Amino acid sequence: MHTITRNWLLAGLLGLLVACGGGGGGNSAPGVEPGPEQPNQPIPPEPVPPVPSTNPYTEADVLNAYITSASINTDNQPYIEFQLSDASNVAITDLTIDDVRFVIAKLETSPLGSMTGTWQSYLNTIAQPEAGIGTEPELQATSESRIGEFTNLGNGKYSYRFASSLTDLPQDILDQAAVQGLDLSYDPTLTHRVSIQFDNAPGKANPSYDWVPATGATSGIHEMNIAATANCNRCHDPLAFHGGGRIEVEYCVTCHNAGTVDPDSTNTVDFKVMIHKIHRGANLPSVEEGTPYVIYGRNNAIHDYSNIHYPQDIRNCVNCHVGSATGADLDYALTETSQGDNWSIYATQAACGSCHDDVNFSRHAGGQPDDSNCDSCHSAGGIAGSIEDSHRILTVEASARFQAEILSVDNSGQGEAPTVSFRISNPETGDDYDILTDPVFSGASISVRAAWNTTDFTNTGNGADNANSISANALSSAVPNGDGSFRVTMPLAIPDGSQRPFIPATGSGAAVVEGRLSIVLESGATASTVPLTNVHAFFSINEADGQAVPRRTSVELDNCLACHQDLVLHGSNRTNDIDSCVTCHNPRNTDRDVRAIAVTPPTDGKTEESIDFKRMVHGIHAAGMREDPLQIVGFRGFTTYVYDEEAVHYPGNLANCVACHSDDGYTLPLPSGVLGTTIDTGADLQSPVDDTVITPVTAACSSCHDGAEAASHMTLQGGSFNTTQAAIDNGTVVETCSLCHGEGRVSDVSVVHDIP
Repeated sequence: MHTITRNWLLAGLLGLLVACGGGGGGNSAPGVEPGPEQPNQPIPPEPVPPVPSTNPYTEADVLNAYITSASINTDNQPYIEFQLSDASNVAITDLTIDDVRFVIAKLETSPLGSMTGTWQSYLNTIAQPEAGIGTEPELQATSESRIGEFTNLGNGKYSYRFASSLTDLPQDILDQAAVQGLDLSYDPTLTHRVSIQFDNAPGKANPSYDWVPATGATSGIHEMNIAATANCNRCHDPLAFHGGGRIEVEYCVTCHNAGTVDPDSTNTVDFKVMIHKIHRGANLPSVEEGTPYVIYGRNNAIHDYSNIHYPQDIRNCVNCHVGSATGADLDYALTETSQGDNWSIYATQAACGSCHDDVNFSRHAGGQPDDSNCDSCHSAGGIAGSIEDSHRILTVEASARFQAEILSVDNSGQGEAPTVSFRISNPETGDDYDILTDPVFSGASISVRAAWNTTDFTNTGNGADNANSISANALSSAVPNGDGSFRVTMPLAIPDGSQRPFIPATGSGAAVVEGRLSIVLESGATASTVPLTNVHAFFSINEADGQAVPRRTSVELDNCLACHQDLVLHGSNRTNDIDSCVTCHNPRNTDRDVRAIAVTPPTDGKTEESIDFKRMVHGIHAAGMREDPLQIVGFRGFTTYVYDEEAVHYPGNLANCVACHSDDGYTLPLPSGVLGTTIDTGADLQSPVDDTVITPVTAACSSCHDGAEAASHMTLQGGSFNTTQAAIDNGTVVETCSLCHGEGRVSDVSVVHDIP
């Protein structure tokens, strides 16, 4: 399942928060109601009879695996039957005992109620401290492999009888469990889960099966399905750990439960605790106080999660676990699980204390020996309010009450100063805001911008020594239209070529309304910055038919928001609008102005760095694979951003271009008119004519593949790191990348990147 690219990615998790009251995955469909009445096991299709000498297991890219039954025999040994097929549902018949591992756990009940519980593995080892600060042995859950009775039943069907008896566990394990206060006794009345891990094939699968051994029931039973793997994979693309074979939350929680502790760091690896802590990372109170959050892995390898920066607000609990109540008002699709609402209902010291690890529960509110009294305060009627209320993101709620809309762009021809008409309204009431008199706009910043042209923005002729769009302060220059809307006339005309650098704007342009508000969100609090979601509209400059031509769509905003939730940048002025971003983050723009006055100068030896969107965003996300980290100087030179492995931890598969791009937004050849990327703005800062540029395909690819070998390959295929736009336009420099990497070619980008 891993390509070589994936080995560059972080081993930490960055898209999953597991709820209060226990960990677990979910296979419930969206729209389920909270409760236990859900079948846990999908109905497997009957495998197609095998074709002789084809589809060997070791070559299967996809594994369709289902556990069809589970039981406990008279010796209290678990026995399961399962079936396996490939992507075409052709039975895989050559699986061996060396290819599989098995786990079994019970779902222990909780005094908080029937909707909660904790998994406890029956299979455990004793881990001795070998490094770090630990001094005591600890129990660690494990799997069983190669020692049970494995039977090939034919036609892709198999059985496995565990060697372990649930009533005859090793005495040293039971003794250690007693030391840790764990109960490993077999209780057939509880829900049990068996899961499988498949090894030695490129495809991976972790089927699980939940049932009550005493009755054989698989539905109407106690469940603990809190986080859906599909929600994790919105960022992680996909979850794949411990060598890549563990890809499902349902499987993870059978080992990562409260009884499993890292003896070296002394940290629990209970799923809900560990994952919360990993995701909060650098912002954990304990880390901010100077204590790193580490877990020791195989061969005592230290995994330090103290530099993890979660790419969205940590309070957005529903990003990972959601039920029919907490997911009711979401405007994006998530997979709901039967206990997905638990995070908003049940407070526990383990789950809550994992993020709020500066809380001493022995002293908290008079001292809390257990979780039984949490809801007396942390509930709708309690002094602290409900858990969901405590995790509200008030800036997001306030932002939803402001919606900008561009109504028209007039006088947009060459030599004319465009007039942009717009309104800002409250979508909840339908009322327009008076941006000139409404107190809510006191302390706000609302700007109207214009850029050209949409083939690839350059803003040449903007009257500045940069390639930024032109801007007008709407709060000081807007004129009422009399219908609740306003108009702003831009301070500069669309270039007609009569003034420096004597290059007229052509084609189409874009207008943008952007900004932020300053609002007191809670009584007695100071004002908070509330972002205004940006909007844009395209306009014709001199199109033959007068109809504006939009900029190409290469990136889908919803793809960005799957991880970021909200793209809020530049002091909350630029929010959730890619078409707004690229008006300034265009091929001609660099950080030259601010780099010259940087408080902390970059160490890359460059006099300027491109901030072209395709080059900058690739370079940021590819921090884990680049040979040299991207360095960009920010606003007014105050901050130099070094995007290295400590600063950026991309959680997905970097090779999967469609994680961000539209379906055809990454393919070759590039659309006509895509410009080379400026890396030296030359002597005439207002003119692109003397710019040194990188050819466009090379600019994009080298932003991730920045090594000398990759550069040599690109150069041999016509790419250039030292040319001019004129040489590209007149055919002196021609990239031939599409001959091999174009759609349908031998090294199609989608093939070499192994894009799903």
